[in-house]
Amino acid sequence: RKKLTESGVRQLLRRIGGKLKVPRKSHAKKDPAKAAQFKAELPTRLSELVGSAPHLPVRLWVLDEHRYGLLPVIRRVWARRGVRVHAPYATRYKWGYLHEALEVDGENKTELLFTPAIDQDIHAIFLKQIADSDPHALHVVIADQAGFHLTTGDARIPSNLRLLPLPPYCPELNPAERYGGLIKAAISNRLYPTLRKLENHIVAAARPWSTPSAVSSLIHDWLADKVNFGAPA
Repeated sequence: RKKLTESGVRQLLRRIGGKLKVPRKSHAKKDPAKAAQFKAELPTRLSELVGSAPHLPVRLWVLDEHRYGLLPVIRRVWARRGVRVHAPYATRYKWGYLHEALEVDGENKTELLFTPAIDQDIHAIFLKQIADSDPHALHVVIADQAGFHLTTGDARIPSNLRLLPLPPYCPELNPAERYGGLIKAAISNRLYPTLRKLENHIVAAARPWSTPSAVSSLIHDWLADKVNFGAPA
């Protein structure tokens, strides 16, 4: 029955383990049951895809895309109390797209591609880049069901590549989302005179997160466990 000030309430919440957080967006159409089902069935689905080419080594990838542009990304920064923080800003609408693929297991490689636009033909180019990175392997690519992504049976899919779609509205299942978030954080609160300057900075920011150890650290534990559980002997 005590009355507490706002600061007193905050102290009490911290004492019992509370922390002020910004909620992560979760689409209203997301089906948690489908996300759980994808995790449970992943070893079986991988075995089915791998079974179509049992003589080939298998490389598993997660794939995503992120838009970047000259309109600055504004993010929170640390500052001293009482100090007002400013970030440069200008309204300029020029965009590009970064396609990224991270290898889930094995060598933990990274494949990147910059493009000025995005559609199914461009997505096909990136799939071919992944397939050509090791022509003698079977590449399985986990990705969302964006409208510009190819679907199984499309003639543009390389013969040594298989698609494994994520359930709708479940970005948290894709480690490539984390990779894109780290790149965005590195280019936030800055103005770039040209897309080329921005792309050069993206390449520099991506380099330390593209090493095998860094890629491995981004892969969800449940995903690594499921992949190893479903791997053929």
